[in-house]
Amino acid sequence: MSAVTEENVRPILQGFEYRLRAVIDRAWAEWMECDLRGRLIFQRAKSDVIFDFIARHALAEFGEDPDIHVIAKNSTVRFLFRDQVLVRFKKGNAKGVGSNIETQATLDYIDPQRTLPGLLAEVFRVEVCYQPDRLGTQLKDVAVVARDRTRRIWAYPLNPQSSAEIIPMRLPEPEPDESRPVATPRKRDDDAEKAD
Repeated sequence: MSAVTEENVRPILQGFEYRLRAVIDRAWAEWMECDLRGRLIFQRAKSDVIFDFIARHALAEFGEDPDIHVIAKNSTVRFLFRDQVLVRFKKGNAKGVGSNIETQATLDYIDPQRTLPGLLAEVFRVEVCYQPDRLGTQLKDVAVVARDRTRRIWAYPLNPQSSAEIIPMRLPEPEPDESRPVATPRKRDDDAEKAD
């Protein structure tokens, strides 16, 4: 398999970056409104609920797109963009790669020397990882991440406006109101003494 480089992956995902980020943002907003938030004992349960929200929003976003193939099996879902880049959504760990339970399917995905059953060896595998802040109240980072087992090779952020053009607004200058007197600052007594 050829190396997964940002130069290979980014042009393929470029038109989808805003939508990838929007999936995470929608799922996170749903989590923030969820009645279970604050009541779950185990971190794993929280991650599972958020992953379920992400999977549902991703299927709704990409399920009908002719440039994307949905691959759903074994309690997970992946998305093949333009037959070249395979994406899975994950919660990022402290190293900035997806947090995983080491199943055979996980090992196949994160080891670049292995091939995935049913896919060509030339398919580039990446993760879209989200990381909450320390309090778990907002997203600290969302990024496209390439990895070699437990090591992060490269990553680039998915900002909420990553594909939107930002156009600065020019506000009109306020017109002076000539009917109101203009106030001039009055000198304080100690300012007058310093001037002498």
